[in-house]
Amino acid sequence: MNKRTTKALLTKKKISEAALRLFNEKSFSEVTVDEIIKETNTSKGAFYTHFKSKHDIFLEKFKEIDDYYVNELVHLIAKEEKYADRLEIFLRLQMTYIEKDLGWDVIRTIYEVELNIERDSFFLIPDRPLYSILLDIFVNGQKNEEFRNDLSPEKMMDICLRTMRGILYDWALRKANFSLIEEHGDLFRVMIRGLMK
Repeated sequence: MNKRTTKALLTKKKISEAALRLFNEKSFSEVTVDEIIKETNTSKGAFYTHFKSKHDIFLEKFKEIDDYYVNELVHLIAKEEKYADRLEIFLRLQMTYIEKDLGWDVIRTIYEVELNIERDSFFLIPDRPLYSILLDIFVNGQKNEEFRNDLSPEKMMDICLRTMRGILYDWALRKANFSLIEEHGDLFRVMIRGLMK
């Protein structure tokens, strides 16, 4: 990587981190692009070189989260023979990452932004890597005769995603007054049991 590319990546990271911090301190709707520029001591040109809008900062965050799932978690769960075990381990590792690495502020801010009715939600982007990971588990789990056959793999993925969003939304509402790592298990075990053959 040359110096120019390295500098551009550092500027993008600086803008993204500062924006997320400002969103946490205030709220997404109250933070302006000008404030982000002032906080980072950059220019409008630098901001718009990397992001089309404030919303794009969250798109980058979603990509970063999905990259973590693909690059860090997929190979860990692949060691498991049973797909139900892969799902349970993936969900445990996901909740650990969200609680320890992302934190309550980021999740709260993400949900605040995602509930904005003026634009489509990043949660609903159909080709997110997270969805491919889950769909693969359900498709192969059905072939392996672990999961029930009266629901399509897509429907089981949808149930899983709604359960996932539910616990994260509840955690955000309750200001992280419970541990996702400790509390997710019962909820997801019940969900997985309901999807088993």
